[in-house]
Amino acid sequence: MSNDKNTVPPTLQDVAEALGMHKSTVSYALSGKGTLSVGTRNRILSAARDMGYVPNPIAQRLASGHRNPAVFIFSGVLDVGLATEKILLIQRELTGEGFEVPIYTCYESADTERRTQAAQIRQICRQGPRAIICAGQMLDHSVFEELREYQSTGGHVVSYDSAVPLTCDQVIFDREHNAYIAAKYLLERGHRNIGLGLPSNIEWISKNYMQPERPKGFLRAVVECGATVNDEWIFHHSTYERGGEELAKRFMEMKGRPTGLCIVNDYVALAFMVTVMRHGIRIPEDLSVIGHDNQTIADYCPVPLTSATQPAEEIAHAVVKMLLDRLNGNDEPARSVTIAGRVIERQSVSGLE
Repeated sequence: MSNDKNTVPPTLQDVAEALGMHKSTVSYALSGKGTLSVGTRNRILSAARDMGYVPNPIAQRLASGHRNPAVFIFSGVLDVGLATEKILLIQRELTGEGFEVPIYTCYESADTERRTQAAQIRQICRQGPRAIICAGQMLDHSVFEELREYQSTGGHVVSYDSAVPLTCDQVIFDREHNAYIAAKYLLERGHRNIGLGLPSNIEWISKNYMQPERPKGFLRAVVECGATVNDEWIFHHSTYERGGEELAKRFMEMKGRPTGLCIVNDYVALAFMVTVMRHGIRIPEDLSVIGHDNQTIADYCPVPLTSATQPAEEIAHAVVKMLLDRLNGNDEPARSVTIAGRVIERQSVSGLE
């Protein structure tokens, strides 16, 4: 008999109990080892087949002497910034522990294409890695359905970045807090007319399983300070340098402009600053700007950029520590760690009298 998606797959122990045999006897039969009689082996194979038992590839690899099989990293996005940096930091640390760490990525944004993500993660799971590390952004619900099945065979999953709808160990970066402290930094310096620049893919994220964390944090800071929220000052634009140019164009076309601007991603902020300064807008005298992520480029902006950090090394190390702990036998319920950033002050923000 076969199992549907809502049924827990039978285990080796289930097969043994159904036959009234010891688990090791069933294991020998299924692996082809041992000195069992042909009749006993065939009986076990037939029962396992009828029950829909599928051998655990992870257990098989360990039984074959592979003490450090691969740990796969799966991500919905690679970029020139922190998404890729975190992946490489995780890979480097795990490689130092003796693991193979291949990286798989499958960026999808259109409904008709998201099935590709599910197909790829399904193929990854079939390879039987000892664990899968999953970057939580830009993934469809179907990915987590596949990961649940992988967990049911004994596989370990650790997710990081944003919270995901999966019962697994998670390292969460608090993006809401990041946006909150950035907006609060401007507000505490007297700015009451402030805006927020967001990459347009955040709209896609909010339509899936994640909340629009950065807008929530920004709005919370504004409301707490008694300032007015102006919907016209919530900008959506492309990512990186092109997005900064788009944001600058829209900003300069406005008659009523904010005096302070929170811009998600330091590369977007860089392109924005260069473009508006070429048109005579002075930073920070005419406009204060605070970025997000505190990437190296923040030091090299035309005016050094104040930015709210996204601590990539801390996030990556927390992922590796949590995974190694799990692989070393920790069987406690799924855990969650939240990591928050802080503001790094430079020269792109001035106070209002």
